[in-house]
Amino acid sequence: MYDKTKFIYVGLDLHKEQHTAVIMDCFNEKLGEITFQNKPSEFGKLITKCKKYCTDGKGIVFALENSYGYGRALAAFLFRRER
Repeated sequence: MYDKTKFIYVGLDLHKEQHTAVIMDCFNEKLGEITFQNKPSEFGKLITKCKKYCTDGKGIVFALENSYGYGRALAAFLFRRER
């Protein structure tokens, strides 16, 4: 079993032109939010914003909704980042 307090959680609302991410802790407290364009050149902004909340070595859990493939490029970016 994992310790849920060792992560931040990022839910992503995916759209054709832009994505919005809400960053939360394990107690469902909102830590932050970011909207960015759906372009690979913009995806780094999400990581930069999330890392601000990764205190004490916390990891990041991403949750992407399935929205007609609009998040495919972002999902691939996140997958490559973890490898």
